[in-house]
Amino acid sequence: MPKDYYKILGVNKDASEEEVKKAYRKMAHQHHPDKKTGDEAKFKEINEAYQVLSDKKKRHQYDTYGSTFEGGVPPHGGGGGGFGGFEWNVDFGNGGFPFGDVFGDFFGFGGARGHGREHARQTKGEDIQISLGITLEDSAFGIEKEISLEKDALCSHCAGSGAEPKTEIISCHQCHGTGQVEARHKTAFGIIMQRAVCQECRGTGKIPKHKCKVCAGAGIKKEKETINFKIPHGIDSNEVFKIIGKGNATPYGGLAGDLYVIANIASHKLFEREGNDLYMTLPVNFSQAVFGDKVEIQTLYGAVYLHVPASIQSGAVIKISGKGMPKKSGFGKGDLLVRIQLKTPAKLSRRQKELFEELKKEDL
Repeated sequence: MPKDYYKILGVNKDASEEEVKKAYRKMAHQHHPDKKTGDEAKFKEINEAYQVLSDKKKRHQYDTYGSTFEGGVPPHGGGGGGFGGFEWNVDFGNGGFPFGDVFGDFFGFGGARGHGREHARQTKGEDIQISLGITLEDSAFGIEKEISLEKDALCSHCAGSGAEPKTEIISCHQCHGTGQVEARHKTAFGIIMQRAVCQECRGTGKIPKHKCKVCAGAGIKKEKETINFKIPHGIDSNEVFKIIGKGNATPYGGLAGDLYVIANIASHKLFEREGNDLYMTLPVNFSQAVFGDKVEIQTLYGAVYLHVPASIQSGAVIKISGKGMPKKSGFGKGDLLVRIQLKTPAKLSRRQKELFEELKKEDL
């Protein structure tokens, strides 16, 4: 029985190319055998329908001849696999739809977009991520830091070209100067022609006649670099800031990666941080709690006097506005919140015991 390709893809006969493409992509993802909802037979059928309806000539033949189309279309590639004798020629290097997207997801194929020297210039070095221990004061005020990091750096002998100075640059023998290589992959769904960036010339199409003696043609080598940077004020633990261009270098004129620094703030002897606010504990004795007092305390910004009101209870919190962490916006600060902790004496003199005995009689 002849197949209704329009019905298979769930589109009308007057569907546009974009509608056909959209329907195919949705159904291919839904029915791929690697998915829970996958159906291999259905997946093959969907691809067969798309092969026809996405090609203007084949679609016209199908619309014209209907049921005789399937038997009347000559196989491509000598019937070397695929659905209905089709062979897929997929240019992953240029990322063409649909197979550059769909099969790149399904099979892990793919390749850098662009080619030749343009590709080499677009290549970016790998990013680096480090954890840096800092103090609460470092975070509050910001501070200049200096670290020494071993990473990929441009070879100083060849300036990242991978070639001995003044050597001749020749066409790559692997890709014949195209910057790309092709490989045929035989799969359960047919033969796929994959095009990828040439690893010999890294997509430039050119190689030096004599490779750099220092880096063996890599254009980069491991070196220690001293990096100076400023920690932004207000940063919190586990927050990340980026230093552009201080990651691993990449040869042939490509951009260096970035350095990502994760802040790791050490515990403080006085303060605990919650967002932009700081908390501290203030021990007070019995008389201070009963009669109130004026107590000198330390903040990140120097000493201040705190008024402890009379009859305050243990666990009460007194707020000092604007003595917390600077806000990352650059405007204002959080608050310092002081928790009152009633201090019970471990030892009492005879006189103190007598006084407490008197207070006990008064239910105090």
